[in-house]
Amino acid sequence: MNRFVLQVFLFLAFIPLAILIGYGILVIAPIFCCFLAINSFKFNNYKEMYLWIAFGAISFFIALLMLGVI
Repeated sequence: MNRFVLQVFLFLAFIPLAILIGYGILVIAPIFCCFLAINSFKFNNYKEMYLWIAFGAISFFIALLMLGVI
């Protein structure tokens, strides 16, 4: 098989995998921020807790937007 054809095929096969990983990160990000906010609350670090809540809310709305819910 021609090397160029093989490289094009591998590049095209990588695109759906990259999209799948990107959507997975979008879905996991708000959950991860929630756990970080809970951990900050345990140590009475309220500034950091509110920061993680804000990041979680922003990533939640970005995930909804990217997944086509909004």
